[in-house]
Amino acid sequence: MPRSTEPAHRDSAAAAYRERLAAIITADLQHHPRVRAIGEGGAAARGRADQFSDLDLVIVAPLEDANELFAQIEHTIRTVARISHVWRVDPPGFPDLAQRFYFLEGAPRYFAIDCSVVSAAGLSPFLERERHGTFVAWSDPERLLVPHRADRAALAKRRELRLQQLRGAIPVYSMLVEKELARGHTLEALGFYQTMLRFLIELLGIRHRPERFDFGWRYVDREFPEAARELIARHSFVGDGAKLRRLVASLVSELNALLAAIEAPASGGVRR
Repeated sequence: MPRSTEPAHRDSAAAAYRERLAAIITADLQHHPRVRAIGEGGAAARGRADQFSDLDLVIVAPLEDANELFAQIEHTIRTVARISHVWRVDPPGFPDLAQRFYFLEGAPRYFAIDCSVVSAAGLSPFLERERHGTFVAWSDPERLLVPHRADRAALAKRRELRLQQLRGAIPVYSMLVEKELARGHTLEALGFYQTMLRFLIELLGIRHRPERFDFGWRYVDREFPEAARELIARHSFVGDGAKLRRLVASLVSELNALLAAIEAPASGGVRR
């Protein structure tokens, strides 16, 4: 039996719908000769499943079987509801993985099936407990979905390499924002500025969730402290070019302060 989702949500119609679909797809696939495991990741794996959660389904199988498996999954889904939209993710976000998203007619609002086929060789990064939680194992006879600790040394190296890139990039993007504002190209300036916002979230991630520093906007509301969220919000809502001109100077100051603080860990957290 799969591990339970949060008790507060188990009786909701959305949770029941999600679990019903996972159970039906598992029953149809678990005896497929090339399917080695079926698990649920995402919010369920992190103990955060609620009435808005998708079904993040992972099928462990050879990638060459992905199209056949997606066809079988789609046939199974249609026994429950009509598929109203399909997104075939190309290229996928990770190696050794194929991915499709499905919207269903009559499903709870905001519900989707995020379905991935991943090879056994490509599974390891998704098993890092600190980054992705613990899979809900719907079918795992070989115990392939058991989580393990993230490689902290490798993560530290990636963070340092990213810090080097950000140190170089921040002055360049700041100049590009100001240049396009001087030209009167407010929309182009905003585009460069939005990249700088991502830099801010990465630096705050390095300080507040170092194992998931590269998760971007995901989980910012739940994982960042209030002061960090306020800092992001203060620089996110841009009304016009005049405000953007003021905000870019403030954002550069905050980015440089974060870089300096990260280089001196004893200084503590973000203070606002």
